[in-house]
Amino acid sequence: MFKKLKINNLIILLVVLCMILVIGLMGCENKSSSSSVSSNKQSQSTKTIVDMDGNSVKVPVKVTKVATSWPGFCNALFTVSGRNNKIVATSPAIKKSYPWAIKLYPQLKNICYPFNGETTNIEQLVKSKPDVAFLRKGDSVQKVKEAGIPVVMIDYKHNSIEDIINSVVITGKVLGENEYKKAEQYKDYFNKNISKVSSITSKIPENERPKVIYLSVQNQSISVWGRNMPQNETINMVGAINEAANEVDGYKEVSMEQMLKWDPDEIIVDGNLKKSKVAKNPSWSQLKAVKDNKVFVSPSGVFSWARLGTESALQLLWMAKNIYPQKFQDIDIGKETKYFYKNFFEYELKDNEVKEILNCENPI
Repeated sequence: MFKKLKINNLIILLVVLCMILVIGLMGCENKSSSSSVSSNKQSQSTKTIVDMDGNSVKVPVKVTKVATSWPGFCNALFTVSGRNNKIVATSPAIKKSYPWAIKLYPQLKNICYPFNGETTNIEQLVKSKPDVAFLRKGDSVQKVKEAGIPVVMIDYKHNSIEDIINSVVITGKVLGENEYKKAEQYKDYFNKNISKVSSITSKIPENERPKVIYLSVQNQSISVWGRNMPQNETINMVGAINEAANEVDGYKEVSMEQMLKWDPDEIIVDGNLKKSKVAKNPSWSQLKAVKDNKVFVSPSGVFSWARLGTESALQLLWMAKNIYPQKFQDIDIGKETKYFYKNFFEYELKDNEVKEILNCENPI
């Protein structure tokens, strides 16, 4: 009888142990399943983007708030998302130096301004709760990353038109499917303009191409764009010769004496020439381009058309039209400007506003 009891107890013990083992295994499976679900959820809520520095960056699939240190880059954000540009933080310079941006998107007056030159108010930036920050080198990148904000680097390493286009495409990829489609539209639009202009100017012999200086004025100083710059690319595309390219690499301040040595056939100006002291310098009037009335002040809208912005696609057409008016009679730059602003910036320009932009004037 005692033997039977012992055997029965042993059987019960084995059954209990088996049950414990099964329950334990089920628990492990549930934990593994739970971990897998959590991992899947995380992968579904983020996506990986390769930025302009080649970094792989995890950003939210749904981006609703964006920060950028450089007001000029807002131009790319406007291009792919128009009124729904999602900007919650940038530099205060956007209010001071970009009146057309404020005209189109007045909500920018009420956002956060944590970026000031190379310094960043991290606490203020964090309060704005951006999903992602578009930054350049020297923009407190490490501190922003340490604050838990994904950083997408926008660096124009090659200073090229391709850089401008790539920055827009990457922006579209970060922001979402609709924005990416708009970025591809922009890419197609810019490439179409390049093909249109190049198909005509590529046939112009070297000895028939005008010598051009592409310059920026700041009060009484003159700076020019030489080789290895998108402005130099644009000059070549429109069938002209950059007179500064042989002596200037990049962007450099030059003297009026140097301008007289170059004595270009035509001058493209970025900046308010009327308000600068450059035009009042007696030597300025001695330049061939000035005497021949071949000085063209570049338009300025949401961003300067002459700079690293998306309106460079319009600048190409504008320059071609001014340098070769007979060859590009079909280009209506006013019509193109209206199309660009409506299609990309989601703003319908009135005729007087088009005139103000083309004349490099602030909105009234």
